[in-house]
Amino acid sequence: MKSAGRTVNADTGAGNQITDTQTFGAVLPNLVIESVIDPDRSNQLRLHTWDGSRFTTKPTVSHCGCTYQPAPIARGLTQVVRFPLASKPFGSAAKLTASMLAFLFRYANLTADVAALLVAFALASWFVDCVPVAPILQLLGPGNEAGLALRCLGCLCRRPVLLSRVDVPALATLQSHVDATLLIGQRNLPRQVMGVLAANDRHFCVARGDGQLHTYGAKAFSADPEFWSEIGVRVNLSPTLEPLPTLTDADERETANDFQAKLTRYRMVNHRSVAAADVDTQDFVSTMRDDVRAWLAPIRECPDLQKTVSDCLLQQSREVEQTRLTDHRCVAAEAALFFCHRANTEHFFVGELGEKVNGLLKGRHEEDVLTDKKIGLLLRGLGIKGRRVVRGYRISLTDAVREKIHRVAQAYQVAPMKDGIARCAHCLGKV
Repeated sequence: MKSAGRTVNADTGAGNQITDTQTFGAVLPNLVIESVIDPDRSNQLRLHTWDGSRFTTKPTVSHCGCTYQPAPIARGLTQVVRFPLASKPFGSAAKLTASMLAFLFRYANLTADVAALLVAFALASWFVDCVPVAPILQLLGPGNEAGLALRCLGCLCRRPVLLSRVDVPALATLQSHVDATLLIGQRNLPRQVMGVLAANDRHFCVARGDGQLHTYGAKAFSADPEFWSEIGVRVNLSPTLEPLPTLTDADERETANDFQAKLTRYRMVNHRSVAAADVDTQDFVSTMRDDVRAWLAPIRECPDLQKTVSDCLLQQSREVEQTRLTDHRCVAAEAALFFCHRANTEHFFVGELGEKVNGLLKGRHEEDVLTDKKIGLLLRGLGIKGRRVVRGYRISLTDAVREKIHRVAQAYQVAPMKDGIARCAHCLGKV
C-alpha cells in the first residue's frame, strides 16, 4: 500500500533530511503499518505496526529516514469508514474463517456455498492493494435479506462503509488510499454511479473534472434479480422463513471490534504471501482470472473453503463461457475458423462469412441477423484483414492469416478449439 497525504522535508541541520508522510497505511521492506482508531479519541487514528516479530501502536513511526503520521480523517465519506482497533491474535486461518462462517450462519439465512463466498469476499477486501482487481459482489434476492448480509459484511470487511444511497459527489469525498469497502443497499443505481463503482482495476484511475475519484476497493451491492449487471460475482439469497436472532447495535459493535482486530493482524502477517501467491486460474475464462486470484489468494491456507469458493467461481465461469456461443465476435471467429479447415479453400468473402455466422446464430436460437457491414467490422476488430475486390471484401487464407484466426479462436475459446481435435497444422501450433 502506498502512503497517502502530504510529504514534508525537514532539514535536521546535519546535512540530512527527514521525510514526514501522512498515511493510512504502508507496506514497507521490513515493516507493515496500519491505521487504527485511537482508543481515547474515536475520530483520530494512530499507527499500528508489525516488524516481523513485534506489534506496536504509536502516534508516529520512524523508519528508514521517514517519519509516518496518521492521515487526518477529512470531511465526507471517510468519516463513516469503520477503522479497526489495534490488532490481536486470530489463532489460525482455519479458526478465523470458521468463526466468520459461524457468525454469518447465526445472523443471516445463507446456504453453505453463499456463506463461503461472503467469507472469501470479506477476506479479499483486506488485500485489495496487492491484487490486480478488487472483488465485486452482487447480492441477488429479497432486499431485507441483502441488507442483513451487508450489515454482517460490515463487521468482517476492511474499512467498511454501509450506504443506503450514494451519488458521485459523495464518492468524490473519499480520501486517497483509504481503499474503503463500499457496501451499498441502494438498488438500481444510476448508470453514472454504477460506471464509477464498476471500475475495480488497481492500475487505472477514475477521472472526474480536474481531479480523480478514490473509489478503488471491494464493493458489495444489494441487486435486483431482474436488473442485475454482469460485473463481479453473483450470489442468490433466499427469503428467510424462520425468525433469526436480532443483530442488535451492541452485538454488531462488539462483533465488529473483535473481527476487525483479528483480521487486521491476519492482513499484516499475510500481506506479502498473499501478494506473491500463485493461484491456478487455467480452468477459468480469461475475463475472470484476475478476479479469481483476488478471491482465492487470501484463503490459500483454508483448502476446504478455497475449494468451495473455487467451485462457485468455476460455475460462474462456465456460465460466462456459454454466452460465447452467441457472442458476435466469438461466432465470427468460429466461422472464420470453419473456412480455415474447409478443404481446398484459399480465401473467403465477407458475404460467405456472414452466411455462416447467421447460420450459427439461427442454430443457437438467436434472432440476430448480422449484415455484411457488421461482419466486416467484427473481422477488423479481431485483427483479421483482407482487401476489396470486384466481388466484395476478400480474406486470403495465407499462413499468417490462418495463424491469426487460430490464435483469435483460441483466445475466445470457440467450440472447435475445445474438442481436442487437431484439424490442421495450425491447430497443433506447428506452422
